[in-house]
Amino acid sequence: MAYQKKRKRTVRYDRLLITGILLAIIIFMISGCIRKHKKQTFDVQTAGVPDHITITSETAGNIENYPKISVETAKVHSGHLLLINQAFPCRIDAEAVKNGYSSDIQFVTIKSILDTKNVSVKPYTASDWEVGLDRVAALAMDSWFEKFSQETGHKDLRMIAGYNPEADDPDFQSGRTLTVGVFPETGTSYVYKPEDDYAWLLQHASEYGFVLRYPEGKEAYFDKTITDRRTATFRYVGLAPAAYMVKRNICLEEFLQEIRQYSVENMLVVSNGSSTYSMYFVEAAMNHETTSFAIPSNQSSYDISGNNIDGFIVTVYE
Repeated sequence: MAYQKKRKRTVRYDRLLITGILLAIIIFMISGCIRKHKKQTFDVQTAGVPDHITITSETAGNIENYPKISVETAKVHSGHLLLINQAFPCRIDAEAVKNGYSSDIQFVTIKSILDTKNVSVKPYTASDWEVGLDRVAALAMDSWFEKFSQETGHKDLRMIAGYNPEADDPDFQSGRTLTVGVFPETGTSYVYKPEDDYAWLLQHASEYGFVLRYPEGKEAYFDKTITDRRTATFRYVGLAPAAYMVKRNICLEEFLQEIRQYSVENMLVVSNGSSTYSMYFVEAAMNHETTSFAIPSNQSSYDISGNNIDGFIVTVYE
């Protein structure tokens, strides 16, 4: 009977070590890819709340020496800060806007702005030739969208809705409200959501005077029928109100309530680091053709907007 000697088995620890290292590398690479492709959601409750925005108040000295101005009381229904809804309908003359003689909305199409850009591929697009906004809001939107394209490299933003005097949502009658879509060359188009690179748009909206019109958690202030495109609908309100609203995490309706506690004697002061603004409320003389009020004597640059209800918001630039 043949005898076969058993071979002693040896463990190659060096091979096990190499195998373990390779396995760890593979696991790391796979997990990295998963993290890379996982969508980064953006908390709309804290979107774009920069630390450099500060809010204080300023008590005036002797306001008797402040100069007074008068505005038509009817102007309570015009401006960037109008509250337009079922309770407070739009009073802007749509026919005047259409024919170009409105003092409330200087309508411009987005296409007319895009046509001025001497590039083969535009930084963003518009849904059609007729979509547009009030000129101030349109130019602010242009700067905002173009900066987004520069920062992210994306050129697929599209303004899909703007001024519309017959819109189901009456806020679009303000000429300052817009809806954003994303239209990639390959893939399915969709309404804007603050995810991944696109979070930049919401994060920096207030720097261009825009705020999210219908933010989450503020449903008590909106018409119950407004449920669509809420992540994609923005409203131009101006630099100072936008900075205040995003810092306080409030909507337009809340802002119009809070600003009522400020007057020329006790102004709301908002600073974004490079610029400082003062704001206050003036009650309109609804039974008179004009409303008179004081302006700080050391200031010559200011904006006035009606609230579409009963007063004016004055923004002073310092």
